[in-house]
Amino acid sequence: MKHAQDGFVVTRGAANRGRLAQDAGARASFVVGLLAVLALALAALPLFPALTEAAAPTPAPVMSAAARLKDIELSWAQDAIASLVDEGIIAGYPDGTFKPENPVTRAEFAKMVARAFAIRPTGEPRFRDIKNNWAKAYITALTEAGIVSGYPDGTFKPERHITRAEMVTMLVRVVKLADKMDSLQQPEPSFTDVAPDHWAFRAVETAHALGILPVHFGVVFEPNAATTRAETAWMVKSLIDLRITEGKLARVDAREGTLTVTTPGNTEQTVTCGLDTQIYRNSVATSLDKLLRGDDVYVVADATGEPKFIKARGLVTKDDVTAKVSILSKGTLTPSDVEALARGDWNSVKEGLQPRLIERLTERGLTKEEATSLVNQNWTELGDLAKKRLADALSAELGISSDLITAVLNQDWKLAKTYGEIEVAQYLLAKLLNL
Repeated sequence: MKHAQDGFVVTRGAANRGRLAQDAGARASFVVGLLAVLALALAALPLFPALTEAAAPTPAPVMSAAARLKDIELSWAQDAIASLVDEGIIAGYPDGTFKPENPVTRAEFAKMVARAFAIRPTGEPRFRDIKNNWAKAYITALTEAGIVSGYPDGTFKPERHITRAEMVTMLVRVVKLADKMDSLQQPEPSFTDVAPDHWAFRAVETAHALGILPVHFGVVFEPNAATTRAETAWMVKSLIDLRITEGKLARVDAREGTLTVTTPGNTEQTVTCGLDTQIYRNSVATSLDKLLRGDDVYVVADATGEPKFIKARGLVTKDDVTAKVSILSKGTLTPSDVEALARGDWNSVKEGLQPRLIERLTERGLTKEEATSLVNQNWTELGDLAKKRLADALSAELGISSDLITAVLNQDWKLAKTYGEIEVAQYLLAKLLNL
């Protein structure tokens, strides 16, 4: 029985162990299956739900200046205004307006230019009236760059409205075209109210050639008019759009009208001159073929890439000297005349020079006879002509005949007496007739 019981017991324990093993296997399979399901579910979910596109906050749309500023939609300078506002060069007012027709102060303009061309100050303010001004850093920066200048009394007058003439002069300085450039052929005035003797004439003509002036100026510039915010934005944006090339002159093709410049980055850039391109070498007007390889070249082209000004600087040549002397003589001497005079060949110059000298002298107020006598060194005739001029002037002033005055100047008392008697007779006759 014991064995039987032991056998029973043994048999029963083995059976239990079998069932336990089966249960454990079933549970393990269940767990594995559950884990597999969970893994699949997790794989279907994003790893970081907070960073998904759906969960990310939607950024607010960025409004353009044209949309933010409610009063520029109908402005002729809308595009320029919007561009400068978007770039942080100019700003609108807190009420959402730009006020395009408001005038601009000298301080406001200094800020616009300094920001537009990244000009920063390095020193202290020079003008006594800007030390506490909000724009003193901008004004100082432009002063150091030679772009703005103050008044003779040592002030800048930052809150004064900037005139068109002042603004154009400063803008031309920004692109380094305000230095003295001599030419025999002075430009004809583009505006009826800015004559060649106006202090801003050169700057106005340069700005006009660059195409940075508003079209609505027409033929009347109004140099003393206050510049509006719209006009300022348009001119500053136009200046930004100019294309400037600097470097060494690599080669010139005068026949094709092109020059190639090697820039500081060691790349070559070729520009094609237009019919109205102004070319200067060592500050004197010249032609493309007079530029020399290795010259320092500065090219200012319009927004389309057509050069308007080419400035070259290099070794002074004979052509530079003769052109300069010709300009100093106001064109009386041509460059070839200067060369002949340098050789001592006066006779080759004299024949062609005399008519030009006579013309110049008559422009200065001499009569043609006086100018001819002076050029021919005919001092006797010149003295007679001088007496005649004086006699005519005294005659007009005193109301007596020039013949009587001439006789007195010549100390011909007999003739003077005769003319005096005639004068008295004419005077008495006039009085009798009036009676």
